[in-house]
Amino acid sequence: MSNISHMARRLLRPQSALAFRTTPPSIARLHQQGPSRSAVVHDQAIPHDQHHVSAGEGAPFLSPSKSQAPTSQLSESGATSLDSLVSHIPLVQTLRDAHSSYKESRPHLAIPPAIRQHHFVGGSLTGSGKLAFQPYMWLSTGKPGSQARKDRASSVVSVFHIGQDLCGHPGFVHGGLLSVMFDEVFARCVSAAFPSGLGMTANLNVDFRKPALPDRIYVLRTKTTKVDGRKAWVEGRMTYLPLAVTQSTDAKSAISDLSLLQEDHEGAVMVAEAKALFVEPKFADSMVSVYRN
Repeated sequence: MSNISHMARRLLRPQSALAFRTTPPSIARLHQQGPSRSAVVHDQAIPHDQHHVSAGEGAPFLSPSKSQAPTSQLSESGATSLDSLVSHIPLVQTLRDAHSSYKESRPHLAIPPAIRQHHFVGGSLTGSGKLAFQPYMWLSTGKPGSQARKDRASSVVSVFHIGQDLCGHPGFVHGGLLSVMFDEVFARCVSAAFPSGLGMTANLNVDFRKPALPDRIYVLRTKTTKVDGRKAWVEGRMTYLPLAVTQSTDAKSAISDLSLLQEDHEGAVMVAEAKALFVEPKFADSMVSVYRN
C-alpha cells in the first residue's frame, strides 16, 4: 500500500505543478501594470465617441435591449409633478436667483443614455419608488476667475427625493444609500479642485444622526475644506424636508403650506453628516469623465 501511495503522489505532482503554472495572473498583478492597462480597459468599455456605437456593435452593455426599457425611466406625469414641487422650495428659488454664485446642473442627465442605464445612481437607483428623479445640483467654485487651486474651494447643494423601495428596516431609508449619496455629491464638489475634474474616494466617514424617512425630499450641502496637490477634503450634511410626498403626489395640493419645504422648519431633520478624502488618480487622463458637462 505504501508503494502505491508513493507512486500516486509522484503521478499527481506534475499535474498539480502544471495547474499552478497555468493559473491566470491575479487582479493585483494586472493593476501593477500601470495606467496603460487602465486606458485599454476604459477605451474598450466606453467609447469616447458615442456616435460610432450602433445597435448590436461595440461593447455589449452599451446597446440596451429594444424590448426592455431602462429601469431609470419615469412616468412623465410623476416626474413633472415632483419637478414642479422642487421649483417651489425656497432654497431652490434662492439658488436660482440671477445673483446667485451657484450654477445649476443635472449631471446624471449629461451621461450618455447607453452608459447612464448602467450607472449606479443615474440608472440603477433611479426610478419609481427609488430616486424619483435625477438629483439637482448647484455648484459654486469660490472666487470667480481665480486659477489658484487654494482659492477654488467649491461647494455643492443637491436636492433629491428618496422613495419607499430603498429602505433597510421597513419605514427607514437604508443607511448605505445615504453613504452613496454623500459619495456621489462629494465627487461633484471636489471636481473643481482637480485639473482633470476627476477624483476618486480614498476615505469616507458617515455619522448617522437620525433615522432617514422615505418619501421625503432631501437637501445635501457639501463643501471642500482643504486642497493639497492631488488630495481634496470635503464635508457635508444631509437633511430631509418635513413634507411627505410620493411620485403620484399632486404638486398643487402639496405646496399649500410652503413652510413644509423649508430647511429651518421644526419638522426638518438632519439625518447624517460626513467627511471624505478624494484623490485625483495619476491615470485620470485615461479615464472617461462621465459627469463633464
